Amino acid sequence: MNLSGRTVYIILSLLFSSQTSFAQTVSQKAQSNQEETILESAFETESECYFSFSFSSSEELNSLSKIISIDKVENFTAYAYASKSDFENFLKRKVDFKLLNHPHDGFKADMYDPLLKKTYAWDQYLSYTDYYDLMYQFATDFPEICQVFSIGTSVEGREILMAKISDNITLKEAEPQFLYSGQIHGDELVNSVLLLRLIDDLTRNYATDNQITRLVDGIEIWINPLANPDGLYAGGNGTVNGATRFNANAVDLNRNFPDPEDGEHPDGKPRQQETQLFMQLAEDQHFVMSANTHAGAAVVNYPWDTWVERSADELWWQMVAREYADTAQSYSPAGYMEFKNNGITNGYDWYSIAGGRQDYMNYFQHCREVTLEQSVTKYLPGSQLPNFWNYNRNSLLNYLEQVSFGFRGLVSDESTGEKIINAKIEINGHDNNNSFVFTDSLGYFYRPIKAGSYQLDFSAEGFETVSMSGQAIDDYETKILNISLQKSTTAVGDDIFSKIKITNPIQNSLLQIESPLLIEQLKIYSLLGQLVFSQKTNSTELRVDLSKFQSGIYLVQIDFPNKRKMMKRVIKPF
Repeated sequence: MNLSGRTVYIILSLLFSSQTSFAQTVSQKAQSNQEETILESAFETESECYFSFSFSSSEELNSLSKIISIDKVENFTAYAYASKSDFENFLKRKVDFKLLNHPHDGFKADMYDPLLKKTYAWDQYLSYTDYYDLMYQFATDFPEICQVFSIGTSVEGREILMAKISDNITLKEAEPQFLYSGQIHGDELVNSVLLLRLIDDLTRNYATDNQITRLVDGIEIWINPLANPDGLYAGGNGTVNGATRFNANAVDLNRNFPDPEDGEHPDGKPRQQETQLFMQLAEDQHFVMSANTHAGAAVVNYPWDTWVERSADELWWQMVAREYADTAQSYSPAGYMEFKNNGITNGYDWYSIAGGRQDYMNYFQHCREVTLEQSVTKYLPGSQLPNFWNYNRNSLLNYLEQVSFGFRGLVSDESTGEKIINAKIEINGHDNNNSFVFTDSLGYFYRPIKAGSYQLDFSAEGFETVSMSGQAIDDYETKILNISLQKSTTAVGDDIFSKIKITNPIQNSLLQIESPLLIEQLKIYSLLGQLVFSQKTNSTELRVDLSKFQSGIYLVQIDFPNKRKMMKRVIKPF
């Protein structure tokens, strides 16, 4: 969680006594034997199994989604994948299910052979070597606008490759960063081919296609066609036959990210190597928008996935999702991308997942990410790949261009002119669940938003907050707001903070705060940034009952008038 503004942050460790009850266990040998037989059958030749089951309510489905990987939901039937350990947990729920053939069973991919066909025509699948070579060929052919590099290796040592495309490829410019990433599920074959072709389209048609030229000139574009190479090449580097959803450790990478509601490890699995690489990439860069591409359905899935709460930008999400789906429909036969609400859906309204990259990027990285489901069929015949490119090409470009619209500008120090990094820009009365944004390493901010009139609050540590009200903007408009902040003349000194008294350790579940300064507001967050308590006040003393809190470490935020310094304290548990 990025922390700035008029706040004091204190790390608070809460430890409460609790009564633990132990239920008696009863041996059920016959049942155990039956479960073992099922497990042996399901995982005899596979590291993951595929199955369906019926459910009676969204609550039941959401509960089950915590232990297995839901693939799709049709009416009251769910289709899911599971590793052996996850399937064992599923069996304990006593849910009727049906084991299904893995989606890759019987599929024979048409693999590109450069010895037989010198020119790749986008109607075949690539070996790992050919994929690797094609990526670096883009940089060789178009060095002025394209760089290709690895952000690290997968569990089995395959490179996770990234293409960066920009008109001034070696310079960091005042322009938004955008990320496309595909095939986080290794068996959703269409995604990597479509994103490879997008790289080809952007590089080959730069300076000749007006829209592409505009995009490359104004945006720093990052594209990772293949996020899970071990899954795609589970059958060997020479074929995509036998591709798996999970990575080499039988973990669903799109359930492996920190979750706003379900914590640091919502899947109960160690953070995977591939997940760590993408998290580090997001930390190192400043992506304003992104998309994670999938197959198994044809629909645009927008935040949130993890909870029923609506995004602050719900109307904006509906607009950009509608544009993607409508454009795809205009370039495809009837029936394509008409699932759910004619091609768009709120993630939770479809089915809830925890640990998805979409929610991670939106909540923790303040980046607007959407999930693009591009094909109902995961294992498309190679001959169908050009068709799906035609269906999605213009939608991919239009979604990319959305990062150019909204509020943007430079935040600087009024007295020195220096750019202010990590200044916070919040839409007053609009933003929630971390939808605010921050300035990047050059001091610029980018805030896509739906048409309307807004008040923007600009704040940074050590500076006076500036509010700009009545800022009207239209859809598809770019409005520049360059803001200068004054150094705070009423900043509170360090000596004042030494006089703040906070109970340490917590006694009788009561948090007590005494301050020499007037406290305007108290907030308590989990370590993952979820707001769990908020109270406005106008006092120098606070008493807060924490008896309903679970044991753990929390962040306590105290707002003072004109407060510009941040400090951290550890309150020891009793």
